[in-house]
Amino acid sequence: MNISTYVFGKFERGYRQFPDDYTKSIFQTFKDNGKARTQIAMHRNGDLMYYGYIRLLDGNNYIGLCVVINGYYITDLSKLFDVFQNVIEMMVREGYLIHFNDQGEIVASATSLVEDKEALDEIKQSLSSQFENLGNKILPAVSYEKSSNSFKSFSIQDTLEDVVRSSFSEGYTLLYKSSGYETYSILSYKGVVNKLNEQIKSLEAEKKSLSINLNKQKRKQKNTKWVSILSIIAVVFGFIIWNKVLYPDEVTKYDAGEFLYYGPMEDGKPNGTGVAIYPKNDKDKRLYYYGNFTSGKRVDSNAIMFYRDGSYFRGSMDDDHWNKGTFYDVGGDYFEGIFKNNIPFEGKWYKHVFAQSLTGDE
Repeated sequence: MNISTYVFGKFERGYRQFPDDYTKSIFQTFKDNGKARTQIAMHRNGDLMYYGYIRLLDGNNYIGLCVVINGYYITDLSKLFDVFQNVIEMMVREGYLIHFNDQGEIVASATSLVEDKEALDEIKQSLSSQFENLGNKILPAVSYEKSSNSFKSFSIQDTLEDVVRSSFSEGYTLLYKSSGYETYSILSYKGVVNKLNEQIKSLEAEKKSLSINLNKQKRKQKNTKWVSILSIIAVVFGFIIWNKVLYPDEVTKYDAGEFLYYGPMEDGKPNGTGVAIYPKNDKDKRLYYYGNFTSGKRVDSNAIMFYRDGSYFRGSMDDDHWNKGTFYDVGGDYFEGIFKNNIPFEGKWYKHVFAQSLTGDE
């Protein structure tokens, strides 16, 4: 069969068609007389049979396809919807002009029809090959009993023999399909999208609940953080005051240059459990060190180093090097494990927020 194909439609920026020729008025008549979301419109003009398909999209947008056959008419109209819907599915899959929105509906993917030669060739090839496989017969001579502008409408439930006869005897024949017009793949995608939307709603509700709990925990955590800070400060100054008042002979105030030391001395160097207090302009933003000193060096398996931003480390230290222990971040998160160059190296990060409430039976 001698076949020509067209893609046409109206998007946000107006109507366009490919190829652009005299057929515009015919396609406009197809659209103006539409009564359903999808329809097939047939028109005879001499020896030419027009088989058009129009699908309404979002807003006032629509997409149309048309196959023009010279000298033949299609007898197997029951498969026409499948033919056009297969092409619509291909266009959606390839993202040419139309696509799925978040609700699984087919909508325009551009503000205007854009000429894409490769995509148009693929549409033409698909329509041509599918139409070649449809039953067809040679067109009978034109009957002048009916006007070339006469109309007759049918639904997919009507007798197809009547629809076929009307297609070549009436000026325009419209065939409607109000439901069941999607392909299996499109229906499957819609099912997936609907399921995902339900999951999204469920997750949003869960997120809202967690957000409320998180804010509660943050307020609680903020109080806990300052209690921890004050507790550490109390330990540090308690150590100093306790020893200076009760055991002044065992405590020495020693200026080590890098820090001010309070604690026992041996051979002129800090030795034993003591406290290092750092100046305000300390380059590493250190505040206090509480732990063991060995010959002036801060060496301890369970020391505490407190920083001015509120973070602190507790664990094994060798001078300023963290070896193994727990680092508490200012945000409430903390890391347990091994450190390399004072950076978490091997271990686990924990979020200091509410995770799950368990009862004894769970």
